Amino acid sequence: MKKLLMIFTLVASVVLPGCNKDYYDINQNPNSASNASAELVISNAMKTTAAFQTVTFQIQNEWMGYWAPSGSYAQSATDGASYFENDLTGDGIWTAYYRNLEDYDYVEKAATTTSQYYYVAAAKTMKALAFSQLVDLFNNVPYSQALQGTAALTPKYDAGIDIYTALSTELGTAVTLFQRADAIGSPTQDVFFHGDNVKWAQFANSLRLRLLMRQTEIAGRSAYIQTEMNKIVANGAGFLTTDAGVNPGYSNSTGKLNPFWGFCYNTAGTFTQDFWRAAQYQITWQTANNDTRYKRQYAPIGNGTWVGTVAGGTGNPVGSLSSTFGPGTLKSVAQDAIMMTAAESYLLQAEASLRGFLAVSAQTMFDNGVQASFTYLGSGSSAAYTSQLGNKQTNYAACGTFAERLACIIRQRYLAHNSITPLEAWADYRRLKLPADVPISPSAPTPSIPFRFQYPRSEAQTNSANLNAQGVSGATYHFTAKIFWMP
Repeated sequence: MKKLLMIFTLVASVVLPGCNKDYYDINQNPNSASNASAELVISNAMKTTAAFQTVTFQIQNEWMGYWAPSGSYAQSATDGASYFENDLTGDGIWTAYYRNLEDYDYVEKAATTTSQYYYVAAAKTMKALAFSQLVDLFNNVPYSQALQGTAALTPKYDAGIDIYTALSTELGTAVTLFQRADAIGSPTQDVFFHGDNVKWAQFANSLRLRLLMRQTEIAGRSAYIQTEMNKIVANGAGFLTTDAGVNPGYSNSTGKLNPFWGFCYNTAGTFTQDFWRAAQYQITWQTANNDTRYKRQYAPIGNGTWVGTVAGGTGNPVGSLSSTFGPGTLKSVAQDAIMMTAAESYLLQAEASLRGFLAVSAQTMFDNGVQASFTYLGSGSSAAYTSQLGNKQTNYAACGTFAERLACIIRQRYLAHNSITPLEAWADYRRLKLPADVPISPSAPTPSIPFRFQYPRSEAQTNSANLNAQGVSGATYHFTAKIFWMP
């Protein structure tokens, strides 16, 4: 089965349409590529980012125990359950990110020229999202010399920690710009927050908080994290309290379907996703812990029961006898493409509070986060779930030590990321090895979920000297070469 390579081959066709031409756009001057207005370019760029976030990280849903292949498919040594990677695995992702970044860079520069501070800030925020995810996937990447056209045909790779530091500053600048009285955006052209400066600023703060929590396991980084946290608090914008999703007007017509809906359905309403099914691990864990969210995350089979499959396992039930996506994640053709959930925002704040970086109630943020996840899925009240007597997986108050409280927060963040933002669950797992019982595929060559993506072949062909300077090589370095924030 070549499903893993097929997934990443399809990335380009899903996310690359826009105002860009070829891979070398990373080294072309975006100011000469288009005369389009900042409003139009950023609208299209955000639609592209949304499609990317929604369907690109299928393999993280598998690695993190959310999805598993249908038993109708055979296994092979080059599929996702085998944790297979090579220098083609992330090639399309790398190219797509930098093309998307080129659009945001164009918007930032064009909007700066015309004093459109709203779009300067929005572009800075979206660039921070994209660059941070490149780091989370590949570690060191071109940043300071990227997007400079002929001035840097072979851009150097910047250290991941330096990129993160720069992005935190950029996000702070973005919030300041959003808070200007003359920072005005179009409710129709802005397909993310529809001209709402407050929500944009909260998203930038929440993204900055995410980057800071990524760095908690780095020795000697606490003082930096606290200083940056103080800056977030001082700007007064706060954090997201609602789910943040892009929606340019998704509808049931070709080219306008919500990306996740279009991944599963055609315009005739036929369910076409025959490969991915619910992971049995999720159904088993949630049933054992009275977590009803699985009934919304996954759909029952014909007899009214929920049946999952095991990634890398044998004897899995065929597609017709295993659960597909449920109405809580696969809502409608017009649903928002989620970039960050309110649940993640609250639970990041809970972790920051637990670690002493943020003066809020960790208990309150925890309860708000779990309820936000239940609300998003349509699962009702979470009160009974979070008050289960003695259950340290669901009841924060039952936890007595730092380790127990951290594990409880991360468990609930993990459950909230299911099928929505799996890249974040993979990041938490790599940083903390939590949840500790995330299943390792029985068909994996090594008992470890990959640490990263391998650098793409296109870089070896066009930027080999800077790539070789990263000091990684071989067929299996995705199991050993860490992202900078990993312990």
